[in-house]
Amino acid sequence: MGQILFAIFYTAFSMISIAPSSASHDIQLNYFEYNRGLSSPVIAQIRIGYPGYFDYTFHDVIMYDYSFFPDNSIIPNAFIDNLFSGDIVGAVKAFTEPYYGIRFYHFFKSSPNIGWGIEFIHFKVFLPGGSLQNVHITGTDGDGNSIDTYDIISNYITYFNVSHGVNHLSFSLVYRLMLFQTEKIKSGILQPYVSLSFGICIPHPELKLAETEERQAYSYQLEFGNFGGGINLGFRLQFLRHLEFYFEYKFTFTWLYGMHFDNGQEGEIDASFTSNHFVWGLGLVF
Repeated sequence: MGQILFAIFYTAFSMISIAPSSASHDIQLNYFEYNRGLSSPVIAQIRIGYPGYFDYTFHDVIMYDYSFFPDNSIIPNAFIDNLFSGDIVGAVKAFTEPYYGIRFYHFFKSSPNIGWGIEFIHFKVFLPGGSLQNVHITGTDGDGNSIDTYDIISNYITYFNVSHGVNHLSFSLVYRLMLFQTEKIKSGILQPYVSLSFGICIPHPELKLAETEERQAYSYQLEFGNFGGGINLGFRLQFLRHLEFYFEYKFTFTWLYGMHFDNGQEGEIDASFTSNHFVWGLGLVF
């Protein structure tokens, strides 16, 4: 996953020619940003096709994103604690669990209000083990009989988590206003913006069905049919020439129609849901 992201963002950087120092007072066009966020619970539709057993769709299933692990700051306290204790792996995880995003935006020199970008966001959704949700179930059982009923979901699914991230990788179009421009910051101290994104998802499903000995899925699944996108509404505060902060509301939609069992058994997993995220971050401007 890390190598794929590095290659994509490196390619984006290589496409951009950085202005020479003689043009140091021109409008800055490139933004490389990191963010953390808080996500709301989602209401998902989940389909599990298990040949010989059932093909059921579970409607309006509530799934959770435990967004406050380890905490909700831009620079997490867990990073400081782990750094001083020598736990480098734990320090890195503090910036990547459970919600984080990185992105690169480039604005056009001829139209600096308009730009394009590449964005990666990582967030998780969980259906906890032993859930007592009473959900609507439709589909067919192992004998081909139609099913339309309500039942406790844990009678069928022990747990279903997208535990190592839903992982949106998207191309974006962005429009910004450049307010309170100064000689030093010609792009504006205050920059409200809106962006649209669409791309692929690389989910990591974790599924264990009830009354089975082993989990049915636990892997990254880069497959045709897993895709999503979103809308961002936010504003940047740029008091320094090369550093900015931003706050953002993000709406995302996720359609995971390319997941499968990976324990040697035939089986399909589908899930779809929308999410609301509140995001804060910082960026380098050049």
